[in-house]
This record gives sequence, structure tokens and C-alpha cells, in this order.
Amino acid sequence: MKWEGVRGQAAAVALLRGALASGRIAHAYLLTGPRGVGKTTAAGVFVAALMCQGQAPAGEPCGQCAACRDVAAGRHPDVHRVEPEGDVIRIEQVRQVQRRAALRPVRGRWQVFLIEPAEAAGEAAQNALLKVLEEPPASTVFILIAHQTTPLLPTVVSRCVPVRFGRLPREVAAGILREQFDYGDAAELGAALGDGSIWQATRWSPAQLRERRDKAVALWDALWHGGPAAALEQAQAWHDRREELLETVDLLQLWLRDLLVGRYVSQGPAAGEAAPAAAGPWVVNVDRYDELLHRAAQVPVESVLAALESLLAFRRQVQQHVALRTAADVLFLDLAAQARAAAGQKG
Repeated sequence: MKWEGVRGQAAAVALLRGALASGRIAHAYLLTGPRGVGKTTAAGVFVAALMCQGQAPAGEPCGQCAACRDVAAGRHPDVHRVEPEGDVIRIEQVRQVQRRAALRPVRGRWQVFLIEPAEAAGEAAQNALLKVLEEPPASTVFILIAHQTTPLLPTVVSRCVPVRFGRLPREVAAGILREQFDYGDAAELGAALGDGSIWQATRWSPAQLRERRDKAVALWDALWHGGPAAALEQAQAWHDRREELLETVDLLQLWLRDLLVGRYVSQGPAAGEAAPAAAGPWVVNVDRYDELLHRAAQVPVESVLAALESLLAFRRQVQQHVALRTAADVLFLDLAAQARAAAGQKG
């Protein structure tokens, strides 16, 4: 329950710590950003600091007093969590918030209501919430946590202090995966595939990540060596595996990106350039680093770039609702054709 635990979100942390240090606590905060980037963690530290009865500096929870321990354990009588019942936050839940907000805090100065995810509240529930946000009791703080703000009423948003959380930098996400989730040498792969979201990255275990990545590389090898017949055979095998295919394309993009990085390192500097640094810090698939460097020397840069463009074109087609079967056929034939062209260049 320390601010140091909220990583990669300096601006959001500075805003919340500043409010605590100055003593100017707003009646409502809206924490927004993608799922899995630290919003809930930051809210927990903020609440602990509000409730703290220890001797910590202003804006910091001590982490040792009874109030801090109760907040961390989810049993503080003045901290109320509002979560969906099923998929939605119902109007009766918000009416219960209204009734509780009218009461005095049990133990401390503040009574806090944590609503997550706020976008799960329907329009009627949000209108009921708006009533208490417009005339909040002096001792009450509302913290709304939203992974997306579009379902929220503009009137609700306007009553809150906005606190924005961005996607985590890859190196920060990889560090969290290594230290808190024991991802080891799969951390960089998980961080890249998670696109700055720990929640998204941890949908796969390290073993699952490696297995799926290896399938993506095997697909690339089959297309690279097999020609058009292999392309159509692979397309047929993937036609009914939409989500797995989309994930495989993402993993293949990361593999090809690493081939470009490895190619630059393996071929040495161009005339007049400084010697390249080791590729290690830039490579996602670090567990197959030596193999990457070897493979990078075998594949023309133009072929890798063309393959990446084909993968991006496939993604665009899927987003434009082109039939997956058609898009997959085109993708696999393109990749096989690029392999033939590369073989012709070598010949």
C-alpha cells in the first residue's frame, strides 16, 4: 500500500499525492485508462492514505496502523466497494450508496465509496449517482474507476476530478511480470503482447505464451518452406480458429520484428555508422535470442518487411469485417509468395 507500487503512472500519482499533501480533497475522482495499468492499485493507496492514523508524511499511508491494515484487507467500515451484480451496477445499489453517504463515518474523518467499473452502471443508476455527486456530504469521497468512459454520462464525468492512466511502458510492464508474476524470460513477450496492460498480459501463463509463440514460428516456417500448397493447407486449418489466429498473427509480428532487430546486429554497421549495440534489450523473444540472430542472417530484410506489411493488411481487413476465411487465404498466399521471391533472390 505504497505509491512506489504504482509504476509507470507518474502524472496520475502526482495528482493524487498532491491532493493528499495539500489537504484539498475533492468529493469525487474519476480514474480512467485501460484495464490493468494500475488504477485500482492507485485507488487503494489513495484510500489508505485518507484513512491512515499513523505517523506517515502527508500524502502517504503508513501501512502499519489498524486503518491501513483494514483498508488493505477490505474490511474498513468506512470504505464501501460498489461492484456489478452480474454484469451491471443496479440502481438499487446506487440508492444504497445514497443512504450510506448520508451517515457519518464510523471511525475516521472520511467515508469512501469505490465504484468499479463505473461504466457498468446503466443510465438510471448513473442518474441516481449524479444526485449524490451534485450534493455530496462533506465527509464523503467518491472514487469512480472506469476502463472506458464512453458509457458514462457527461454530467457524471463533469462532477469528478479526472485522473488519467496510460498504458504502461514495455519495460515497466515486463518488470512487473517478472517481479510479481514470475514470468522470467517470458516477461518481455508478455509485456509486448499485453500492449501496456498487465491484465491483458496475464491472460496467458509463461508456458502458454511460449507455446503459442512457437506455433506462430512454426506457421512462418511452414509457409516459408512449403509454397502455395502449404499456404492453402494452413489456411484451411486456421479457418475456424478466429481468436487463436488473431493472437498468432500478433505473435508472428513480434517474431518478425525481432528478426529485423537481430538482422541489424548480425550484419554489423553500414559504412560510417557506429557499431550496433547488442540486440538483447530490444528483443521480445529473449528465450530464443541466439536462434533469432542465426535466423536473422538467413532472411532478407525486404522479405521480413513485406511479411510485416501482409500481417498489417490482414489486420486491417479483419477490422473492416472482411470474411476471416478470405483474409486468411490472402495472408498465407502472400507470405508463401514472399518466400519464393526471397528464394529467387538467393538463387
